[in-house]
Order: sequence, then C-alpha cells, then structure tokens
Amino acid sequence: MVITKAQISDFLQIAELDRIAWLDNDNSEFIPDGEHAWRLWVEHALVVCAKEGQQIFGVAIAFPSINNTYCLHKVFVAKQARGKGLGRKLMSTLNHDFDQLSTSAFLTVDPNNTNAIALYRKLGFTSEKYVEDYYRPQEHRIVLTRPAKRV
Repeated sequence: MVITKAQISDFLQIAELDRIAWLDNDNSEFIPDGEHAWRLWVEHALVVCAKEGQQIFGVAIAFPSINNTYCLHKVFVAKQARGKGLGRKLMSTLNHDFDQLSTSAFLTVDPNNTNAIALYRKLGFTSEKYVEDYYRPQEHRIVLTRPAKRV
C-alpha cells in the first residue's frame, strides 16, 4: 500500500469511505461532516451566522486554501428567512474579512443557479472559469474568484 496526496478524482471514494467508516462509531447516526467538521470550522475558519436571539437563520463559511486564497465554501439560509438579503449580508461580512486579510477568495456554483451567480458577481466575484464534470459527468461548476483588495 502506498500513501499519496489525495487527488480531486478521489473525493467521491473518500466521502463514501468516510460515511461507511463512521458507522463504526458511537452515535453514528450523526453525520461527521455535519458536526466534526463544523466544530473545527467554527474555531479555525471564517464562519459568520445570521441570528435572531439564539436562533441561527443563516451561515457562511470560508477557509484558507493551500494557494494563499480563501475558499468560500458554503452560504445557506433557512427557508423561512430567505428573500430578506441574509445571504448578501453574510457574504458581505466575509468580503470585509477578506479585505482585512488582503486576500482573494473563490467559490464554486452550479452553472444553472443564475440567481446565485448574479449575487456573487455583484459582490465582486468576477473572474470566472467553467469546469466540466467537476463532481461527476454532467455535474459542471463555475469557479468565481474575487481579487484581493487592499484596505
């Protein structure tokens, strides 16, 4: 057996193995990425929340990548809180953090998600690359990048 750096083409097998291997743990009904990764991200990444009282209605996360930029990984808002600009506010907060760090950021988006693409462009994610078969055949993505801004 050889130990190698994981390749992009490995991620589906890695995710499957993670799900299967996790079943051997106590409390295996909980998704490891849903709790373990979020625990680490909250402490070691840029994670912002939209809250009302103690209730969280939206979250955005970005983490540093090995090429000295940030990956804006997820932005999501609870169904009942959508249409109120929370996604924009969450992303604007992360953009402010990127500016404070003088770093660029990138994200990926489904090419059919035109509303998200329009929002991302308005928020400065303008450099664009289309990647065919990003996940699997016929699962394409657009990679959008926001350049670093000096504060």
